[in-house]
Amino acid sequence: MNQAQKLTIKEKICYGLGDSSANIFLGMTMMFLPYFYTDVLGISAGAMGVLFIVARLVDAFYDPFIGSMADRTRTKHGQYRPFLLYLAIPYGLSCLLVFLAPDFSPTGRLVYAYITYLFLILMYASTVVPYVALLTALTDDPLDRLSANSWRFPLAKMAFLICSLVVPMLVAWYGKAQEAHAYQMAMSFIALLATLFLLLCFWGTKERIRVSATEVKISFKKQLGIIFSSRPVVVFFIFKITSSIAFVIKGSVTIYFVKYFLNRGDSFVSGLLSATAIAGIIAPMIAIQLIKRRKLSKLGVLKVAQVGGGLAALALYFVNPEQLWLAVSLLVVSVLLAELGAITAWALPSDCADYCELNSGVKMSGVIAAGTLFSMKVGLALAGGLVGAVLAANGYKAGTVMPAHTLSAILFLIAAVPAIFHGVSFFLLTLFSIDEKKSEEIRAALDKTRLVNAE
Repeated sequence: MNQAQKLTIKEKICYGLGDSSANIFLGMTMMFLPYFYTDVLGISAGAMGVLFIVARLVDAFYDPFIGSMADRTRTKHGQYRPFLLYLAIPYGLSCLLVFLAPDFSPTGRLVYAYITYLFLILMYASTVVPYVALLTALTDDPLDRLSANSWRFPLAKMAFLICSLVVPMLVAWYGKAQEAHAYQMAMSFIALLATLFLLLCFWGTKERIRVSATEVKISFKKQLGIIFSSRPVVVFFIFKITSSIAFVIKGSVTIYFVKYFLNRGDSFVSGLLSATAIAGIIAPMIAIQLIKRRKLSKLGVLKVAQVGGGLAALALYFVNPEQLWLAVSLLVVSVLLAELGAITAWALPSDCADYCELNSGVKMSGVIAAGTLFSMKVGLALAGGLVGAVLAANGYKAGTVMPAHTLSAILFLIAAVPAIFHGVSFFLLTLFSIDEKKSEEIRAALDKTRLVNAE
């Protein structure tokens, strides 16, 4: 790749800030929204589970539409970046609205939750699908993409750290009686950051890889046909479902685990969530060094992440509430090991897009990005529904002393369920065929094809 085309440090940082914005959504919805719905807004655990499944599935089917639209977009700002510019403010607003607690009837509160949550996830999809696809337009160099992700994920986890510090601290400051107001204040700040980070991502990046006008006329139906005939892409999408379930279950149940199983307060929640966020910042730095020093391949790191994250989570199943620091250590280690695979997992959509382009002659990064997020959100929906269903089936009632079988259910959710899905994810990776060697072959063939087409 020409040196002049390589991503600058500024560009990598600004690109990473786009994921900071996206992870504000993930952080607040994964760490706090289930608890906010059940304990602050007053929605039952069962109703919450249904809400997550219905809304997430609607959102998941919206993703391909946005991906196809992004692939067809042509403006003076580029192909994918305009979505970041024009939707930054609506996205930030949606982050705030979902955490308001209006004084409505129980039915009114549930309707409000549906409307605002749908608005949030649709705004999230409308920005993050183009954002994921943007990497293929910034550079076609696999190593440069990996380098961009090595900056991206610490910045993404920084958003988790901000959420884990700001929200519990304000809740503790205002006290239980003003918990709803505390969430409103915290999320006003979080929403402002989400908007700012998207605008900085737009400002600091440049689309270098452009597609020809004929390439954007391919029908969405044909794009789907190309995807479903590409075995590695299908395997990757299923992997995103199972690995997302493992990741989200751990994050969603942590607050219940700390408050009810370990019997600790909001300050301890903040400390533990901050520790897991820091683990997520450190993990990509370790992973990039393992790859650069050739200790492990990209796929090797991802496989180790699934095995290590799963075993550490499973070990949690055998702790008791008195073993406080052992439980905390295992949870943090499980997150650290699982997050080792983040930079590889989010570089693979670009490899999948290249694979499809080589075999079909169609560049469709937006649709591949949409498929990736579709899969992730199916995982989020299933995880959210599973949490709500298991808690409801085991007698969870917000703010009460939990019986033994409810505590066992919480332990099962944070330990056994992630271990199972990490194991399934590892198996799927053994079926994924685009390794480093294959990726280099695809890139070389694409370079040759593009050179011929340019002549």
